[in-house]
Order: sequence, then C-alpha cells, then structure tokens
Amino acid sequence: MMVKRMVIHMRYFTTLSFIASTFLAAPALAETVDFIDNGRGQVPVYLPSDYDGSTPLPLVFSLHGYSDPNVEAYFDFRGQVDDKQFIYCVPQGTTDLFGSAFWNGTDACCDFLNTNVNDSGYLRQLVEIIQAQYAVDELSIHFTGISNGGFMTYRMACDHSDLIASIAPLAGTTFLDDSNCTPTDPVHVLHIHGTSDSTILYDGDCIVFNCYPGAEESVDAWRNYNGCDAVPTDGGPAFNLDWSVGGNETTSTVYKQNCNDDVTVELWTMTGSEHVPNFRRNSDPVGSNLFANSALDWLLAHRKPGNPQCPGDVDGSTKVDIQDLLVVLRSWGSNDAAADTNDDGTVNIVDLLAVAEGWGDCP
Repeated sequence: MMVKRMVIHMRYFTTLSFIASTFLAAPALAETVDFIDNGRGQVPVYLPSDYDGSTPLPLVFSLHGYSDPNVEAYFDFRGQVDDKQFIYCVPQGTTDLFGSAFWNGTDACCDFLNTNVNDSGYLRQLVEIIQAQYAVDELSIHFTGISNGGFMTYRMACDHSDLIASIAPLAGTTFLDDSNCTPTDPVHVLHIHGTSDSTILYDGDCIVFNCYPGAEESVDAWRNYNGCDAVPTDGGPAFNLDWSVGGNETTSTVYKQNCNDDVTVELWTMTGSEHVPNFRRNSDPVGSNLFANSALDWLLAHRKPGNPQCPGDVDGSTKVDIQDLLVVLRSWGSNDAAADTNDDGTVNIVDLLAVAEGWGDCP
C-alpha cells in the first residue's frame, strides 16, 4: 500500500513537467543568459540585458518539483528580469533511479531512495559563486519552488537563514519535527497552497513512512521561529491567482506583529486550487503570469533588515556611496522596500537625504 502511494505521488509530480512543457512554453526573451558550474553541470543565470556589473541586484532562485525540470516555463520569472532588475538562477536537482530529478528537501520529500545528497550545501555554494562573479545585493537573496522545490525552499531557510532574506514555497511544506529546522536569523516567509491539492495536502499527510505538516502548521512553525505574535493582521481583500478556479479564490493571512527584525510570515490560501494552479492562460501575453506578478513582487519587497545605524546603506555594502544613490534614484516614486529607508511606503526626498547624510563608511 505504501509503495502504491509513492507511485501515485510520483505520477502527480510528473504532471508538472507535462503541463509546463505543453502549455507554458517560454517565449524568446531579451535578458542575458550566463552559466556557472559547481560540479553538477551548467546552471543558467539570467541577468538584465542592461546589467553593468556595478549595481548590486537582488538574487532569486526557483526550484523545480519532483521530475519537473521546467519550473521556469511554469513560473515565468525570466520575463520579469529586465523590468524588475534582478539576477535569476534556475538550478537542477540530481536524478534518481526512477529517472526523475529531485531535491533532498525535508525528510518527507523527495529523496525517496535515501541518497542523502547534500542539496542544501550545493545550493548555498551556487549562491556564493554568484556573489563572487556578479554584483549581488547581500540583503536581497530569495528562494521559491513548487512541490518538491517548495520543500527544498523551506530546507534552505532552515539551514541558511543567515543568507536568505525571504522564501515563497508553493505546495511544499517545512519539517514536521521542529528539531530538524534551527534557523539562526529571522526569514520572511510566504506559503502558498491550494485547499484541493491532492498531492501535497493542505492539511498535511505522509509520503511512504515520512509525514509532513499542513500549510497552516508550516506557517505557525515559522511564526514561532520568527517570534511573531499569534494574532494575524488584516490580509486585505481576496484576489485571483488561479485561473482554474472562478473568482478571487486566494486569501491572505499575515503575521507581522512583534516579529524579530520586523519580518513577515504570510499564508496565501487558494480555496479550490489543486497541486498545479493555472497562473497564466494560453491566450495571455508574456508578463501576465499571476505568480510572477505577485509572489515575485512579494519576494523582492521582503529583504533582510539593513544596518539601523546606517539607513542610507540601501544595498547592504556597509558603506553609503554612489551605488546607494543610484538605487534610490532608480526607485524614485515607487514603494521599493530596498530604497525606502524610513518605511513610509514611498521612495522620495527623505530617502535621498538619508543617503546624503550617511555618505561614507557605516559605523
């Protein structure tokens, strides 16, 4: 019975690849593609077409699901690289004896053959290689992933909270046993999950002999890790993420009161959505992917806190210089959290003055 259940899960995971490759083929885009290699093959790194190598940019990783190498065609983040000015990495897991690419995320998913491959260390090394080769905003490193990639995203936050600013796992959960997750620093968390997910259940379940928590349990765990109050704040009106479900099916539950370092823990519940939500219709133009236009914005807006004694250091370089000035000017009039030094919701003259007054090395 347990073996049969694992086979069923594998079949569901495999549908991700079919959907991505059949219905969501990525169009030709204008960004620059580079490659890095850390011993497991070449990994694509996408850069803005006007990347100059001097302005520090956010770094975003997206992680595929089990047997699904086409996560980018599904998330469609590449279409946002130029407009939102970030560096984007799409790595691949190793391949198991079933011929399926996987990540060794939590004990529940998806190292089914117990290879104990160190994907956590591998991904951190990729981050460090990118940091060494490109100008990366050290306070703006983010991970997202679907299904097995969602489990791995949580694993990265557990293991590397010193490095990662925010995560947005989709249909993947954290460890059931809190002792397996010991973050040393607060991390912004956005958990996204459909209530009708029959592969990774919203309320939690087991894969073979290993169990995983539900969506709300995962959010509660990270609310506790981050020291947030148990009372949520207003998450705003419902909104649409999944075209397969009629109306505004997604509601937001937000925990941000008294969180350590002012981080946020949030749950987007997609009522009626299944394991693979439909974020973009076939007839929609490039750039209209609802996940790319919401979850990606959320990630980029949730950075690690800067030096409170040096608010003008918006790029986290420990000094206030021309790079910080350029970030503020580029974000002028927006609500870009990276450049909004006083958190008033708008990048304006106050933020420009913070850069001018803090010019030089930070204390």
